Amino acid sequence: MKAIEKKVHIAEQRIKKLREMNRKLNSFEDYAASGDNMDIAERNIQVAIEACLDIGKIIIANEGLSEPADNKGIFAVLAEAGIITKESLGFLLPMAGTRNIIVHGYDKIDNALIYGIIKKHLTNFDDFLNQIRKHAGFHRTP
Repeated sequence: MKAIEKKVHIAEQRIKKLREMNRKLNSFEDYAASGDNMDIAERNIQVAIEACLDIGKIIIANEGLSEPADNKGIFAVLAEAGIITKESLGFLLPMAGTRNIIVHGYDKIDNALIYGIIKKHLTNFDDFLNQIRKHAGFHRTP
């Protein structure tokens, strides 16, 4: 379980950085005016998503769950096993796709989408991590 706890901590740290950015941004224009903001946001979202994917892979391997076909499948397998809620998939499946765009389609990144994640969806990461903590039997790190 230490590997899962470590990945949860990494995701939490990246989400914390995104929350700090969120507090400083008053508008999409503020966000888009700064290349640094975009770089920081994209990287922290990428790492948070990758940590969530890694958590899923570890659980799938440890529990002998069915092998997913792709990154989106990781979250689907967790939902099918009852580890996360099916409602969580509404956020997590698009996040797997967002990660792929950030990594492979960097020239197609939608700045409004990234800004929207910062403004509206950081709690969705919290929900996922809380479900993982509950399943794995450990509490939030201070």
